[in-house]
Amino acid sequence: MMKIIGFSAGVIGHNSNVDRMVKAIMEETGHETEFVKLTELDFSACKGCVQLCATPEVCRLEDALLPYYQKVKEADAIVLGSPVHFNTISATMLAFISRLWGFRHVNFSLKEKPFILAVSSGHESHNAPDDFRKALEPFKVKVLDSVQFCSKIPPCFKCGRHTECRIGGAYHWLGPKARDLKIIPELFQKWENSSETVAHIKEAGAKLKDAISSLS
Repeated sequence: MMKIIGFSAGVIGHNSNVDRMVKAIMEETGHETEFVKLTELDFSACKGCVQLCATPEVCRLEDALLPYYQKVKEADAIVLGSPVHFNTISATMLAFISRLWGFRHVNFSLKEKPFILAVSSGHESHNAPDDFRKALEPFKVKVLDSVQFCSKIPPCFKCGRHTECRIGGAYHWLGPKARDLKIIPELFQKWENSSETVAHIKEAGAKLKDAISSLS
């Protein structure tokens, strides 16, 4: 049976919008799936030890990513999800992508492998989708689609200091009104309540399913 593996850089300790987007896209295909939460793994970015990975064409760093290299190589498709930090994909996701360098030797092991990208952000003005695609260009993968959701959830909703902070997202969006903002569950918007995002998730899943079917 065809298999899809998804990696999410969603926030620690939560079944975040990013986590659920990655899972939903995979589930739409009807194929066997595996979900990996990167923020719960202890790993570093690529350390440039190309003399170790060039011959086996796989990263040799022995950390929490080690069990997944072969799975990435053997998977029929990949789904990647990231929150937006500082107007781009998170450092966690960039570190993960950098570790794919082990596949970028001689044979380009990931060449033309189908990828779907998912991004969730607190605001709409960012470069994350384009940056996501550019980060993957060196590996010659085939990005079929990029799904975006604007949650309008700034980190301030969880840090607890929005009533005194003047540099965070809450104050940036609301101004002085942020001082009196009461954090309630209703402020934490879910992609499942956005008909546009739901439709895009289904569309992306269908594209991935078709791409996998063409491989069989």
